[in-house]
Amino acid sequence: MPKNKVLIEISHRWDSYKIKSRLQIKKITQVIKVIRREPRGLIGASIIGIILLCALFSPLIAPFDPNEQDIANRFSVPSSEHLLGTDYIGRDILSRLIYGARAAAIVSICSVGIAVMIGVPLGAIAAYNGGIVDYVVILIFDVIRSFPSVIMILVLAAIFGPSLLNIILILAFTSFPAYGRVARAQTLCMKEEESILAAKSLGATTGRILLHHITPNILSPIIVLAGMDLAVMIMWESALSFLGLGLQPPAASWGIMLKQGYTYIETAPLMIIWPAIVLIITMLGCSLFAEVLRIALNPKERLPNE
Repeated sequence: MPKNKVLIEISHRWDSYKIKSRLQIKKITQVIKVIRREPRGLIGASIIGIILLCALFSPLIAPFDPNEQDIANRFSVPSSEHLLGTDYIGRDILSRLIYGARAAAIVSICSVGIAVMIGVPLGAIAAYNGGIVDYVVILIFDVIRSFPSVIMILVLAAIFGPSLLNIILILAFTSFPAYGRVARAQTLCMKEEESILAAKSLGATTGRILLHHITPNILSPIIVLAGMDLAVMIMWESALSFLGLGLQPPAASWGIMLKQGYTYIETAPLMIIWPAIVLIITMLGCSLFAEVLRIALNPKERLPNE
């Protein structure tokens, strides 16, 4: 008899897993349909895809080593050998732009990922439990958000020093309260729904309710916010590197290229023009993709056949 109960339990869990999988596949299909329908989605997804390809396969795509110097050809104009020209010590600008995508992708994805993993659980736990837990968590959010982001990021970067890891942690620390606020607001709306009350009456633990019933249903606005924040994090990585508080030379970073190009803006304007164009296009792609994600994840804005 116990063996039969185990088999029945396994069967019920498998059926539940199949239903959840179908729902997830359906949601992903709906998002893909909206992206294919919207030109903005295609443009944004293409730009992000190119940046990710450059970040993942930089050694295979880049025509030269990003730190290889050719003093004889410094400040060279675009040619068949150097498609975008060279910088003040003869390094290939195209290769450095491709390798710079790696720093931008690592900082943006990691900082947003850490912020989501910290902010969402805190916000959901605070809203579901209420009382002193909610008060303490909101107090933490308010204290961090009470400081202007620009000042806090610059001060923390100056205190802890320039490095890739420090940039990621500082940006995650200053942005996780925003995700916590969104998660808390969504959880307050969800906690009184019939499905949550039914799960609680059946004896589901707080952890199970938060993990399996609430969190999956509050992710849509968080995903949209994360998509928008990718562009912000790329901007901050470049800004900190430009100010000397981020990555340090000779590392390939768009911010470092802007800083070096600014020094020679009169004699070699292409040194600053190319990284500026790449940075603008990347931020535009992230913003377009996030906007289409907002439409795709909002049933009120989708077409009836989607």
